[in-house]
Amino acid sequence: MNQEDIVLPALSQELINKLDKLFPDKCPLLTDADRDIWYKVGQRSVINYLQQTYDDQLQDNIVTKQVE
Repeated sequence: MNQEDIVLPALSQELINKLDKLFPDKCPLLTDADRDIWYKVGQRSVINYLQQTYDDQLQDNIVTKQVE
């Protein structure tokens, strides 16, 4: 299955914001093991993907911007 074939349900900015707080985008520490760094990068890439998908859904009028 190709990634373009997968259609996600409508996302909410609230969900993305919560995930962003749980898995913040921050620089690794010098004491972090390589494995931990790559694990955290993977977590962030999911959040970045969801944010891009949400932005695309906004542009395509699939979702409406929520007032915070």
